[in-house]
Amino acid sequence: MAHHAWQESTQMDQIPSPGSPSLISPYSLDTNYLPPQPEFIFPVEVRKKSWNEKMFERTGTSYLTGIVIGGSWGLWEGLRHPEGRTVKTRLNRVINGCTRRGPFLANTLAVIALMYSPLESTLGHYRGVDDNINSIAAATITGLVYKSTAGLRAMSIAGIVGCSAVGLYSISSYIYRGNNSLLYS
Repeated sequence: MAHHAWQESTQMDQIPSPGSPSLISPYSLDTNYLPPQPEFIFPVEVRKKSWNEKMFERTGTSYLTGIVIGGSWGLWEGLRHPEGRTVKTRLNRVINGCTRRGPFLANTLAVIALMYSPLESTLGHYRGVDDNINSIAAATITGLVYKSTAGLRAMSIAGIVGCSAVGLYSISSYIYRGNNSLLYS
């Protein structure tokens, strides 16, 4: 058999094979690299979110919900009342409806969430208990403050709406999620 110069390379002998335990690979099946027991970031209990994390989450979720619902509302209005003879004018009406209703509802819901979140966290901090009473009280106060410039009647209606909405959510979470207590979460 002929012997060639490229076959004499000793560098190939120094590279470990993929199955050897000395080569650490993400595709290695060697279980010696795994820890003997499971590792957790928070072994005792799950960390609760801080007030600013809750605020940003609620505000962003409210804004996105408002933009989707408001945009759908504007789309429905534009398609329901098509005015104009050409496709371009009808399409323009649909786009105008989406851009008028979407940001309006999104901004409204985001402002309400921005008012509600710090109130709920403040009530929980000063009461020392994180329960549904804080949520219901914060929703009521948010409704009262949000409509405070519209008069007493509008203020009381907004407070009742906030209290009812969060109260119904608390009751439904008690029924469907199986929480142990209706007031304490």
